[in-house]
Amino acid sequence: MTPYQQVYQRFAIKVEDYTLDALFRSSIPNYELYLLGWLKSAIPKFTKCVKDLTDRDDSAQMFNQTLSEKEEEILAFLMQIEWSEKEVKNVNEMRLALSTSDFKRYAESNNLKVKIDLQNQLIERADAMIVEYTYENFDFSKI
Repeated sequence: MTPYQQVYQRFAIKVEDYTLDALFRSSIPNYELYLLGWLKSAIPKFTKCVKDLTDRDDSAQMFNQTLSEKEEEILAFLMQIEWSEKEVKNVNEMRLALSTSDFKRYAESNNLKVKIDLQNQLIERADAMIVEYTYENFDFSKI
């Protein structure tokens, strides 16, 4: 059995988010509940996982199987992509609220480009990790 906290710890070292840090300091259960949404979004994207990731207990925050470190790392990476998507959307929402001159003054357009580039890099890395994982777990004897 693998507690979700193991994946959350891997995720936490990958992101710098003061809102998440504040939530963690104020209430660990609320922090874990917040991260659960990203984990639930990440799980279906790990389609080639050898383990059945649907075999879990969300209320106990536990997978009913023991995940490898690589499986935990891939899930944390996929969570990071979900987190980065939220960050990109936050910048887009800010753009709608500000006039063009304000937006230029705050240079959020540059910030948005950097965040989108980061998100694309994360997706590429996650895809590469999943491909590597798939090759490592592929049964070549069936060929």
